[in-house]
Amino acid sequence: MLHSLKRFCSRYPVTALFLAVAVGLFLAVQAYRISHRTSGQNGFDDALWKLGAVQPLVFVHDHPLIEEKDYPTGGPFDLWAGEWWRILVSGFHHGDILHLVMNCVAIAFLGHLIEPVMRRWVYVLFLILATFISLLPEYYWEHYPVGLSGAAFAMFGMLILLRQTNEHIAEVFTEREIHWGLGWLFLCFVLTYLGIMNIANAAHVAGFLYGLLAGVVLINQSRFASLLRYAFVVSHLLLIPATWLICHPYWNGKYYWYLARHSDDLDQRIAYLKKGVELSPGEPKIGAELALSLYRTEKVPFDSWETILQSLKRNRSYEKGVDLARLIWKQFDSDEQKAKALKKMSEIFGSESEAWSDRLQLAQTEMVQTDAPPSGVSDGPTGDLLFLNRSNSQKKSLKPRDLTAPPVDPGSPQSAVEGVTL
Repeated sequence: MLHSLKRFCSRYPVTALFLAVAVGLFLAVQAYRISHRTSGQNGFDDALWKLGAVQPLVFVHDHPLIEEKDYPTGGPFDLWAGEWWRILVSGFHHGDILHLVMNCVAIAFLGHLIEPVMRRWVYVLFLILATFISLLPEYYWEHYPVGLSGAAFAMFGMLILLRQTNEHIAEVFTEREIHWGLGWLFLCFVLTYLGIMNIANAAHVAGFLYGLLAGVVLINQSRFASLLRYAFVVSHLLLIPATWLICHPYWNGKYYWYLARHSDDLDQRIAYLKKGVELSPGEPKIGAELALSLYRTEKVPFDSWETILQSLKRNRSYEKGVDLARLIWKQFDSDEQKAKALKKMSEIFGSESEAWSDRLQLAQTEMVQTDAPPSGVSDGPTGDLLFLNRSNSQKKSLKPRDLTAPPVDPGSPQSAVEGVTL
């Protein structure tokens, strides 16, 4: 076996090096977990992140009364900070030993057919670009894939074309292998749809299409072949704006929340948060932070009151939003202000207004304890205001109409959204 491995490395050095990087990173992840005594999925994700992979991150606050994992609003902050190289590194990481072995076997088989018929430097660029390009659509959908399967499907797609002009490839890479590859591509969609496995199907399809396109360019013998190859090479410049957009996802409300967290200007922070709420109305922390930021600007907090009520309408199980609404309500110190605030509640909640009034305990007069400074005292970051101490009083039963939604699924921060089209 060792002799066969040495022979493979000497005959197909690019493919061997490609796989060696993947195996090396997998071993490095295991060594990191052992040295840092981490276990479970969180320990594995932390190891991937420390070793260069893109991972979803959250803002963590040092406060004893709240656990951020209950509402993991976050994103690939390192990627949004410009660390685009993490996309490529993620391709060389793998989820487990089976994932690694399957990809290594596939790439070894496909690579031993492709490497001899391509210039070495062209083959290196193809593998790197295939890995990188295949992962880009996954980040558009806010997925965090790892693995070389996208590159493997790019090699698979290329061989479908190369076999048309290379007899040796046609003898080894037969119709049976094509049917197996296409069948696996389809099966991955089925497994994902049924919830059996979470598979990066967008990466598979993107890699497959890229490989087909590269194959068309390589086998083309028409009089336009040179022009086609030139256009193909130049088209890779599109990776620059594509990668820039992935690092600056202006379609993602959480990205604006991230920008708001890094802005020292209160007005700019509010503008970012408003855009964030508009794009991601089901993210409770964005609505809460907008209400808190508006709260800092108002002597009478009507805008922040409306904002937190709208957020609660969409995210009924967000108890910290309930605490925040109580805090804001306590700032209405006249009957006229309270009447206006109740009218706004009626407009937002309609027939549920009375039940919501009970849930928010609007009839009570005690102040909700908070770590926050009074309105107008500070224009610094609003993070501390998120951590409000819950009232010790027993909440009134809201039966038969229960205004809360099921607990938030940590894997889907928007699972508590009701009646909102996102």
